Amino acid sequence: MADARRVAVGIRVLTAVVAVLIAAAMIAVAVSTSEEGEGTTVLVGTLDSPQIVAVLILVGVIDLTVLVFSLRATRVAGRVGVIVARVAATGAVLVAGAGVFLATFPTTIVSPLIDDDGCDTGYLVREENHWLSSSSSLYRMDGLVATGVATISNADGGMPFHERAYGASEEDGTLRVSAASAGSGVVETVTVPELTGHVPECGLKRPTYQADRPSPTPTAPAPVSLERAEAELERMYAATLAAVPGAVGTDGRAVASSAPTRTTCDRGAAQSALTFAFATEDNAASLEKILATWDAAGYEVDRAIQTDIRFDPITTVTLRIADRSTIDGTIHGTITSGCLSEQENIR
Repeated sequence: MADARRVAVGIRVLTAVVAVLIAAAMIAVAVSTSEEGEGTTVLVGTLDSPQIVAVLILVGVIDLTVLVFSLRATRVAGRVGVIVARVAATGAVLVAGAGVFLATFPTTIVSPLIDDDGCDTGYLVREENHWLSSSSSLYRMDGLVATGVATISNADGGMPFHERAYGASEEDGTLRVSAASAGSGVVETVTVPELTGHVPECGLKRPTYQADRPSPTPTAPAPVSLERAEAELERMYAATLAAVPGAVGTDGRAVASSAPTRTTCDRGAAQSALTFAFATEDNAASLEKILATWDAAGYEVDRAIQTDIRFDPITTVTLRIADRSTIDGTIHGTITSGCLSEQENIR
């Protein structure tokens, strides 16, 4: 009996210590964000302040549950009360666990922002995917406290910074960041101040979802012009349509050839994009035929969230395609080039 009491007392002391630590952590999160003002959050890994608080609440509820299960009673009324408390505590754990699941459910990736010269800018990018859309938030870090400086919305659900589809260049104390939307081909640009006092680490490589293709020879390849990339883009679009004869567009008419559109990038470069959506008698089988066509053309294979990717690092032509039959009954795709200079500007 004495041993059981000592164990129970030990459990209660331990749960009290854990409770104090949890309360201190929650206060620290609240104070850190309130002192810095609006737009700040504590960032631990991929978790921001609301998610951290949700996890702390879950740990606190589990701690309380351990305490409740350590209680003992000798009288009938006391035993009934203990049973009710245990059932309530177990239910609270389930509710808190569901809350943590919902709070952390979106796919989140945190990446350092590397400029075009391979140097660390001192900023972090936190990308969060919400099923059919996503957001890319730029943060200035001060320890674990992150201050938001800009946000780019991606209607197609892509993660351009994780996928290396962005540019970052510094000029006159300003950092210019451009990210390409895979679904629409639109390039969105934001400017943020260059961090004073930051000593950049150079020679870095941007995080990427694709492996680098080894160079076949030590000789550097000639620069690819925008015209060459557009010609390849149009060729592969024609091959895509040829793979699915009888495809109809969203207007119910046969899909016709289309010309790519250009958008301006930094430093006088431009990017071409061609977006399409069509339906066939069997969208799933048609998607496989399209991917097989690109595979046969020698394109590299990759996959993002609910999106198949084919890319060529030489011409920079990239296909992003997804079967959205369950949403609108069509196959959606975008063929893009990188940000390239026109032939007349290549020396």
